[in-house]
Amino acid sequence: MSTWFGLSDDQLASVMTAASKLSVEKRETFLQRLAARLQQCGRFGDHDVHLAIEHALRGLIHSAA
Repeated sequence: MSTWFGLSDDQLASVMTAASKLSVEKRETFLQRLAARLQQCGRFGDHDVHLAIEHALRGLIHSAA
């Protein structure tokens, strides 16, 4: 069974911006992680979405040191 939740336009734009930084192969993993994190929150606001995006990106983007 799927769980549905809605994002505001700004939240969706943030998700899309983050996803665009990833290779196509990594986007599904990112979105699955993001959805799992937001499902844990239940009700969420902009800050929760921002934290979920950061969490979902961990290990998917490697920064140059």
